[in-house]
This record gives sequence, C-alpha cells and structure tokens, in this order.
Amino acid sequence: MERIDQRWITDRLNSGFSKDDLKAILLSSDEESEILFKAAREVRKHHFGDRAFIRAVIEFANTCRCSCVYCGMRTENTEILRFTLDPDEIVSVAETALENGIRTFFLQAAESEEYNAEWLGDVIRRISGMGMMVLLCVGIHRVDDLDYWFEAGARKFILKHETSNKELFEEMKPGFLLKDRIQWLRTLREHGYHIGSGPLLGLPGQTMDSLVDDLILMKDLNVDMSSVSVFLPAKGTPLEDYPVGDVDLGLRFIAAMRLFLKNTLIPATSTFERLRENGQLRCFDAGANVITVNMTPPRLRDDYELYSERFYVSLEHARKTIGRAEMVETTEAELFGE
Repeated sequence: MERIDQRWITDRLNSGFSKDDLKAILLSSDEESEILFKAAREVRKHHFGDRAFIRAVIEFANTCRCSCVYCGMRTENTEILRFTLDPDEIVSVAETALENGIRTFFLQAAESEEYNAEWLGDVIRRISGMGMMVLLCVGIHRVDDLDYWFEAGARKFILKHETSNKELFEEMKPGFLLKDRIQWLRTLREHGYHIGSGPLLGLPGQTMDSLVDDLILMKDLNVDMSSVSVFLPAKGTPLEDYPVGDVDLGLRFIAAMRLFLKNTLIPATSTFERLRENGQLRCFDAGANVITVNMTPPRLRDDYELYSERFYVSLEHARKTIGRAEMVETTEAELFGE
C-alpha cells in the first residue's frame, strides 16, 4: 500500500479521494495519522480560519418510541425516569447560554410524541426571537411539523444515520429502514434546513468498508454538519456488555471528514473526552471546529442516557479546549459572516 505523506494528500485534495484512499486514511499508521491531522487543520483553516464556536445543548425530553439496541432511552428500558422539561425552563437555560456568549442553541430529544409541533414551535420562536440560531435533533416527525418549526425560526436539523450498512442499520434500529432515514435527510434539505448526519463508530458488525460508505453518504447528502461519536455501551440495552469503539479510528474518521467534505462543521463530541483525557482537544487537532456545552439540568442529565457514565462538557472545559487547540472562539454567525 502506498505510504501516506503530504504529497499523497495534496494530490487527492486536488483530484479527489477514491474509496481506497478513504480506507487508507482510516487504516493509517500513527505517523501517517499525524500528517493527516496537520493537513486536516490546514483545510479547516482555509475554509474557516483558526476559529471555533461553542453551542449549547439542552436535552429536553427522553421518552422514546424507538427500540435502538445501543441506546439507554430505548422504549423497553424501564429503569430510567422519563421526563419532558417545561418550556419556561428550556427558555431560561437558553437565556443563560446567551448571557455567556453562546449564540447557537441545540434542542435535543429522544424520538417522542410526548410533545406536539405547536409546543416545540413556541419554544423555538422564543429562543430564535432572542437572536439565537436554533438547531434541532428530535428524530422523525411529520413534514408539516418541519415547516412549522422552520417558520418559528429553526434552521438546522441533525439526524444521525448511525451506519450506512443497510443490514446493520436495521439490526441496530428495529422497525426502521435506512432508506427512509436517508430520504428524511433529503426532505429536511428540501424544506430549507441545513442538515447534519454521521455514524456511530464501533457498532458490533461495523466494517471499515461501511465507514468509508458513511463518508460517501455524507458527501452525497451534501451535509452542512458532519460528526462521529464513538460507541459506548448503555446499561439496560442488548449491547451493554459490548466493548467501546476505537478512539484513534474515530480521530482518523474526523480527519477523513475534514479532508473529504472540507467545509462542514465538525464537532468534538463528548464520547472522545469520556474515553480519553484530552480527547476533545485531539478532535480539534484532527480537524474539528465545534464543541457543545451540555446545559441539561443536572437533576435530569443521567436520565438522558445515550451511554452510561457520560462526560458532560462545561463551558469552562469548552473554552479551555479551544484555547489549547490554539483556536479563537467565535460565534456561528461570525464564522459565516452573517
């Protein structure tokens, strides 16, 4: 196999990456990875400068109708307290974020019918009216709901595809089809949203070839936001005894996203910090440019169980990480000159 060096990378930045090239990045040695990370930082600098921004997330509801085998909030898990936050509390948290200089607010929930479109639309309208960018991650709802939320002020929507492998997707998310999820991402785009997606790295049965296909799918979808989280088991799920995903492979995946997709927003997700000290700093070293502060009320955080024993990103940690990455904090609006 041809050795990866700066010339190898430059040639492909100019001519394009093949599937074999992307696979070579994911399989790169430690020495090659550092060369890739440096190149990824240069691509990020070309598109965004040495600037990163902080967004705040509130996980406002954890009741879920899905049975995803990796998620602690799956409907079969009766061990956790189910909750939906009061709208006034959600807006109050957004106000606190704004007071601390955060201008992007991330409304996240399990896939639930505990709230209706008007309920969430009112929350969006109040937060958007404060001058904040509103980002949704609430699963699949009705098309009419998308239009209602867009009118209320939401402009971004994240829907992780989790894996591009059809069979593995349907095994991990019983009752759902990969083609439907991809179509929903396209529908989001058609209805005016900037879209984000990405895989969960380390699922049992996942292959290097399927990770390459994840990259190609995100390119095909023309995502505005691309991310990767490393698998961590959650108690009370069929995968609770499975091993965690590979952090180093996750970092190489971030570099591959930056080199291949170039101008997407890439977050340094909390799973990296949970699995490795300075894990999120290494994400920035590999090409990330976003970090998310968790502002879910502490009394409820552990019941939003994406994985067990979560790492919760504080504002202090986020700002310190950006500084240590030798980047300058900005806002999303400033990053795009809005």
